[in-house]
Amino acid sequence: MIRSNTFLLAVCAIASLANAQTLERQVIATAGSSFTVGSLTVSTTLGEPFTATLSNGNHILTQGFQQGEPVRVKLNIRALLQGPFNSGTGLMDDGLRTNGLVPLGEPYSALGFVQVGGGNETVTPAVLATTGNDAIVDWVYLQLRDKDDNTLVLATRGALVQRDGDVVDMDGISPVSFAASADNYYLSVFHRNHLGVMTLAPVALNSSAVAIDLTNGSVTTYGMDAQADVGGTRVLWCGDVSGDGTIKYTGAGNDRDPILVAVGGSTPNNTSAGYLSTDVNMDGLVKYTGSGNDRDPILVNVGSTTPNGIRTEQQP
Repeated sequence: MIRSNTFLLAVCAIASLANAQTLERQVIATAGSSFTVGSLTVSTTLGEPFTATLSNGNHILTQGFQQGEPVRVKLNIRALLQGPFNSGTGLMDDGLRTNGLVPLGEPYSALGFVQVGGGNETVTPAVLATTGNDAIVDWVYLQLRDKDDNTLVLATRGALVQRDGDVVDMDGISPVSFAASADNYYLSVFHRNHLGVMTLAPVALNSSAVAIDLTNGSVTTYGMDAQADVGGTRVLWCGDVSGDGTIKYTGAGNDRDPILVAVGGSTPNNTSAGYLSTDVNMDGLVKYTGSGNDRDPILVNVGSTTPNGIRTEQQP
């Protein structure tokens, strides 16, 4: 009977201990400190066992009731998309969101964009319910590139862009962050039917959100005419329907024909609704003819009087 009671007490004690901890990163202590080891931020507290296993940032470091947290660089990016941009308001229209077409998961992995440490980001319906200037317009795809080799992509991820151009994390309001060490990086911003843009020089990033505004000319971009200028506001060129890094109105692989195909080929006056790359102005409706059609912006961007022209994405 004594042994049975002892066993029951032991079981209760174990259960109590198991329930005494949670997985929340909270520790009550009178003193402690925080420091960086490689690509990890480590917190220590007095009276708590401390065991460190250093790594290259791809492994978890456990210490006491806490775990090492990867160092995250943060960016306050601002970028505008020409397709939905309204020069009258200085904002982008959010037709995709209001029509319930913005997906809850990032679309770029499925479109063939190479992911390096990122991908599979998701958002909740509540974030997409936000209205006003901070309403979500669509997903964008971000790259951090090596400071010594602007062709070497070190990290990628999906993010959200608001009507006012703020590029935000999955909560719809916070600066975007990457699990990367504080350093200098080139930043590239892409959209699924716009030409991407990259900073001309590496930008110093750290755990404090660094402002990178690609809309007002304060940040020089790589290449020539990397963005369209709409009344002094810089916006990403729209019309790369095929996603090949060029905008073409005529010839093989042009971006106009897919729009005609999307509405029915032999029925150019038809429309097609959905989350589609052929929806150049991103209002949720593909149109080949008529007011607000998706074909005309392509012609304008290659040069209205030079339809055979080609506009090429400015990336190394």
